[in-house]
Amino acid sequence: MKRGGRLQRKTELKSKTGLKPGKPLARKARLRHRSKKQEAIYRERRPLVARLLAERPACERCDRARSVDVHEPGMRSRGADILDPDQCVCLCRPCHRWIHDHPALATAEGWLIPSGGAKCDQ
Repeated sequence: MKRGGRLQRKTELKSKTGLKPGKPLARKARLRHRSKKQEAIYRERRPLVARLLAERPACERCDRARSVDVHEPGMRSRGADILDPDQCVCLCRPCHRWIHDHPALATAEGWLIPSGGAKCDQ
């Protein structure tokens, strides 16, 4: 065999599903974006978000723009209760984006709560 040359395949490529490579996977139903449990939680959350945005029309960080997002400083991934209005902050989109783009600064300013609920010493 020549070095640097392409290897010749003696068998045809087959996928584990039996479909030809490059062909999309046939699904019987659409993929769910959320589990049934999460969807039930969000069904309760939608009216809460609407009520909070109506009660707090100005961004709680900059106090200049209209609030359009509800943010949980404890974050869902860290165990915050997204149905508790006391754990929610209403923000404009740029402020909300800034908080998630700059987690260290946002934690120091109190817009994010570290895992375990410990205070940040910066």
